Formats: sequence, structure tokens, C-alpha cells
Amino acid sequence: MLFIAPALAAFALATPTFATENDEAVIRQMEEAWVQASMHHDRDTLKLLLDDSYREITPSGIARSKSDVLNASPAPSGSTQTLQYVKVRVDGDQAVVIGENRFMAPDGQQAVFAFKDDFARRDGQWRVIGSWMSSK
Repeated sequence: MLFIAPALAAFALATPTFATENDEAVIRQMEEAWVQASMHHDRDTLKLLLDDSYREITPSGIARSKSDVLNASPAPSGSTQTLQYVKVRVDGDQAVVIGENRFMAPDGQQAVFAFKDDFARRDGQWRVIGSWMSSK
């Protein structure tokens, strides 16, 4: 298990309830932590990142909840994910992230997904509230 969850929890507790200059950096770190947690099936980190109201739409059009994500099978061992062209827009207690997620399977097959993630700051802590992905 990765030790991302304790670091995120400590940082989240230190985050003030008002907008800070480093919101964009925090959200970028959360995106990277999310990729790592997904790849290593780190449920503790995923629980911290995803709001209880979280909903996503997969590239195949399936809607999934936080519970669905937590109970999903892990990525195949040896696969990788890389985020590219990430843009973060923060507006008060809401933020939107867009970019590309490049997935490579252990056999070398690749897939590229465009994504949009929605964040909300609740009780002074950023959480992912929604996601949408589409195959490119």
C-alpha cells in the first residue's frame, strides 16, 4: 500500500476554509495521487479523494459511484497511467480539471482518454465530486 493517504489527510487538515494561492497545486497533487491510488488499488487514498456523492461516467458510458470505484478490480500488474495536458481552473470552492490520461497495459497496448474532473471544497477540504472520460 502506498503512503499517500496519511500525507493527503495531514495536508487536508491544514487547508484553510478560504481560497488559497496553492489550490491549483493541491488539486494537481490530488490528481496524481488518484492515478497512483487507482493503479495500486489503494482504497484508503481513494476514500480520502472521492466525495461520498462522487459519480463518474466511464468511456463506455457506465455511471459509477464511489462504492463502485472502491470495489473495482485493480489495474493489471505492470500497467501504467500518465496524465498529460492537465489544466486546472479554480473558482472559489469549485474546480474543474481537464486533460488526457494515457494508459498502457503490460502487453504494450495503449489507450488515451480525455477526462474532466469536478472538485468541490467542503469543510475546508477538496474532494472529487464527479468525473467524465471519453476514449480519444
